[in-house]
Amino acid sequence: MIDNHPSDSPERQALRAKHGVRAIRSEEEGCDVRQLPTGIYGFTSAPAALELPLFVKPIVRCTEVHKTGDGETHLIGYLDPAEAASIESGAGAVRANLYPEPREKATALVALPLSRLDQRHPPSRDNGNWMAVEVAPKA
Repeated sequence: MIDNHPSDSPERQALRAKHGVRAIRSEEEGCDVRQLPTGIYGFTSAPAALELPLFVKPIVRCTEVHKTGDGETHLIGYLDPAEAASIESGAGAVRANLYPEPREKATALVALPLSRLDQRHPPSRDNGNWMAVEVAPKA
């Protein structure tokens, strides 16, 4: 792993424990998350792709992905705290920029379930590698 990478933070470790996920194994690397068992996490540099290939080690500005025991896939990242609160409330649709690492106002760690993402746009590849997402209200 990269020294001092955000994925090493106690906050991320706590989220993994909450989700009950383990790191993918080397023999699982490069596989689409849909082909992997539940209870895993890995890293991808293609978070907007239909197929989400996961890897064991993070690279700079990559997105962490969790596949929880219920089979739900979550993109892990950072949002402005107000955006995160709006998404958590689930009252309405929210368009936000999801960052793979904390950046400027994006300091709230979130786990966005793919089932609530109406759209994922390709990452910006600049200014923190943010990805525009459209999050649906809670059902």
